[in-house]
Amino acid sequence: MANGNALSRWSAQITDKLSEQVWVQQLRAKWDELDPQSRTYLKLASAVGCGLLATILTISSIWKVHSLKVELREKTALNEMIQTANEEIRKLRDSAPPAADTGGRDATPWNTHFESTAGTAGIGKENIEISSEKPGTGGEIAKEALYELTLKKVNIKQAVKYAFYLESGSRPVKLRNLTLAPQDDGSGYLNVTLSVSAFTLK
Repeated sequence: MANGNALSRWSAQITDKLSEQVWVQQLRAKWDELDPQSRTYLKLASAVGCGLLATILTISSIWKVHSLKVELREKTALNEMIQTANEEIRKLRDSAPPAADTGGRDATPWNTHFESTAGTAGIGKENIEISSEKPGTGGEIAKEALYELTLKKVNIKQAVKYAFYLESGSRPVKLRNLTLAPQDDGSGYLNVTLSVSAFTLK
C-alpha cells in the first residue's frame, strides 16, 4: 500500500513538472484553440501514426529474424560443405590413383594435363575452362606458369578431388587459391575457381 502511494506521488510530481514546462503549456493552448472537428482529426491522425509506427517496428523485427535465419542456414551449409570436403580428402589419401613419376619433365601441354586430371575427378571437358598462361616467377630450376581453372556445375566432392589430384599428380602443381560459388538455379551445384602455379623443370 505504501509503495502504491509513493508511486502515485511520484507520478503526480512528474505530471506537475511537465505541466510547468513552457512547451507543454503552448501545446495545451494550441489544443484548446482547435475546434472539436479538428481535435477529432488530430486524434485519428495520431492513432494512425502510432499504428503505422507499430506496423513498421513489427515488420522490421520480422525481417531481422528472417535475415538471421538465412544467415544461420548459410553458415550451417558452409560448415557441412567443409566437413564433407575434409572427409573426402581423408578418403582420397587412401584411394588416390597412382601417379607416374616423370620427374616434372612431362612435355604434355598444361591444358591437356588439366583436362585429363579433371576427367580423373569425374569432371567432363565441357565443365572446365582454362585461362591463358600467365608468366610466374622464373628460377634456375623450374619455370612457373599461372593459370585460372574454372569448374562449372560441379559438386563439392568433384572439386575436392580435382584439387587433390592436381597437387598429388605426376606434374608439379601448387594450388594458390580456391573459391566456391553456388549455382543461381538452386540445384546445389557449385562454380569453382582454382588459381594454380604450374612448374616445368628446366
